[in-house]
Amino acid sequence: MSSPIVHKTQIRKAREIDIRPLIELCKESLLSSYGELVEAEQLHPWSEGGDIEKYVRGIWPQMLVAVAGPDLVGMLALQGNHIDIVWVSQTMRQQGIGQMLMDNAEEEVAQLCESIEVECLGPDIKTIQFYEDRGYVRKREYVDNISGVEKIVMSRTFESV
Repeated sequence: MSSPIVHKTQIRKAREIDIRPLIELCKESLLSSYGELVEAEQLHPWSEGGDIEKYVRGIWPQMLVAVAGPDLVGMLALQGNHIDIVWVSQTMRQQGIGQMLMDNAEEEVAQLCESIEVECLGPDIKTIQFYEDRGYVRKREYVDNISGVEKIVMSRTFESV
């Protein structure tokens, strides 16, 4: 049974007015995702510098957002058939918001492409399981040159109708 929060959450295309909340969500999620895996100095340009703002300002038109009431609580960035990032606010995780974002993204991509792919942090077993449960399979693994973190590329092929 779905949480009441999910029923109040809407998924929509990002709007220019979402840029500031998107930047804040990216900073929060970056620190929680990479904080234990990467040295603080490596995160600094993103968490304290302008790299996140530059990233969000460049990609926001390709983002889906999850909003609950007045709050932006999740985001997904798509570049073609590649999911660049999926982040849900710490306080809203495990409530189906990531599923809702993925459902919308997959539906959008399936209209134009045969498959979709995403990168995961290698040590993040929970996230890898999330994608495997959705039909994604591991395609390749590598160590990111900048962060030094193991990443796993996963993909899902859409069935022909």
